[in-house]
Amino acid sequence: MGAIEFDGVGKRYGAVHAVHDLSVAVAEGEFVTILGPSGSGKTTILSLVAGLVPPTAGRILIAGRDVTNLEPQERRIGLVFQSYALFPHLSVHGNVAFPLAVRGRPRDEIGTKVAAALARVRLAGLDRRRPAQLSGGQQQRVALARAFVFEPDILLLDEPLGALDRKLREEVQVELKALQRDLGITTLLVTHDQEEALSLSDRVIVLDHGRMQQVGTPDEVYRHPANRFVAGFLGLANLLEGTVEAGGVLRLASGEAVACDPRGRPPGARAAGVVRPERMRLLPESAGEGLAARVRQTVYLGHLQRWHLETADGRELVAAATDGVRAAAVGEAVRVAWSAEDVWLLPDESGEAAAPRPALAAMAPVA
Repeated sequence: MGAIEFDGVGKRYGAVHAVHDLSVAVAEGEFVTILGPSGSGKTTILSLVAGLVPPTAGRILIAGRDVTNLEPQERRIGLVFQSYALFPHLSVHGNVAFPLAVRGRPRDEIGTKVAAALARVRLAGLDRRRPAQLSGGQQQRVALARAFVFEPDILLLDEPLGALDRKLREEVQVELKALQRDLGITTLLVTHDQEEALSLSDRVIVLDHGRMQQVGTPDEVYRHPANRFVAGFLGLANLLEGTVEAGGVLRLASGEAVACDPRGRPPGARAAGVVRPERMRLLPESAGEGLAARVRQTVYLGHLQRWHLETADGRELVAAATDGVRAAAVGEAVRVAWSAEDVWLLPDESGEAAAPRPALAAMAPVA
C-alpha cells in the first residue's frame, strides 16, 4: 500500500486527453517528482491528487483510502503554488496560522504550531512582517510552513521554486530536501526543471503528452532512459544509431562497427546507443581509439567545459568535462571515446519497455 496510488487514472478536457491511464504508487515518506515539458499533464496530476479536478477514469487512493470523489478539504493535503498565493493583508503569522484557524484549532495550539513551523523554515522573529516585506526565498518558506503546519498526509509542490533566481533556487532546494526528510512527509513535486528533479527526488516520473514514459530513481532515468524521449529530455544525449549484427556488433550508418550487447535483438534489428556528454573523452587525433571528429564549438560554463563535435559523416556529438581537463580549440581534429559501461542501448521504436535491470551495452569502437 502506497501513500498515494494512481489506479488507471485518466483525465480528459473535451477532446484533449491530458492524462492517460496512470498507474503508479508513491511510498510513505517518499519524495517523487513529476517531470515533463509544458502540456505533458504534470499540473493536471497534481490537481487530481488535491481534488481540484475530478478524474474521468480510474481511482486515486491516499493511505489506502479511496479519495477519488472526496472534496479537497477532506484529503489532508498541503499545497504550495509557484506564485506562493500568500495573503498580502495578513502577517507571516497570519498566513501560516490560516489552515489551523479554518479548522477551528484552539488559539494556544495555533500559536505553538505556527512558532514551530516558522522555526523549521528559519523564519523565527519575522512573524509580524507582511509578505511584501519579505524576499522571494522567505515568501517561499512561508508558503511551505503554511502547507505543513496542520500536519497533512501529503505535500504537493507545483513548481514552487520557479520564481526564484538560480542561486537562490539552488539554496532553497537544499533546504526543501532537508525539511522534507525532517518532516518525513510524502511529497509530490511538479517541475519542468531537470536538474531540480534529479537533485531533489527519491524517484522521478517522466511524462510526455499525458503518458508516463518512465519511473525510477534519478540515476536510473538519467543513465538508463526507457526511450528516446526520456534520453533527450533529461539533459543532452549522444545517439549512435545503427543495425545489430551477429556477435554483438552495432554497425553505424557510416560503416563503423561498435561492440554492443544486443539485449535479445536479432541480427538486422535497428538500435541506438545513448552516451551522455560527460562520459565522453576527448583524445588527440593520433590516439588509436574512439571516433574521429572535429571541434565545431566550445562552451565555457565555469564548472564545466562543453565541446560540440562533428564526425566525418556529419554526425553531431557533444562532450563535456569539468574545468581543468585537456582543452580543444574550434576546428581542431580529435578523437572521442567512452567506456562501455557508460553507454545504454535504447529500446527500438516499437515502444518495448526497457529491461528492469540494466544490461549495459559495450559500445567501445572495435576494428
